[in-house]
Amino acid sequence: MATEDPCYAVTSGGVGYREFSCVIPSLERFYFEFEKKYDPIPVLSWMQNHSVMPITAVILYAVFMVVGRSAMKNRQAWSWRNILAVWNLSLSVFSWIGMFRTAPQLIYNLTTMSLRDNMCLDPQMTYGSGSSGLWVQLFILSKFPELFDTFFIVIHKKP
Repeated sequence: MATEDPCYAVTSGGVGYREFSCVIPSLERFYFEFEKKYDPIPVLSWMQNHSVMPITAVILYAVFMVVGRSAMKNRQAWSWRNILAVWNLSLSVFSWIGMFRTAPQLIYNLTTMSLRDNMCLDPQMTYGSGSSGLWVQLFILSKFPELFDTFFIVIHKKP
């Protein structure tokens, strides 16, 4: 593929890909420049170099479940319904934005590539770079803040 192609980009890991928003010109105006030029490699490298983070998060989650329930045992349930509603709304809006950002790429890939290519090609080439790559990474990283849902369960003394 020619490097003078404005839709063609290369990640810092050296993998070339075609930016989806450029491939379908009618959609390009809906994507921000920072999304189109997103390089997933720095965040991916950080995650690979800090693989203890998910383990630490899950351990802290488990400790909080036990300690939090124990601390709330003889206390009144907190009334943070409005804050919980805003929290859930923000997670829902984030999920919807992510779906609208990744679904066009998914549909495009499913209609233009074989099932084998969709499953087996390097994700950096097919969906993991540029605008869809940004939203896939944000979805993965959003699992950490979603652990805070348990905080609301504990303070509201729900099972």
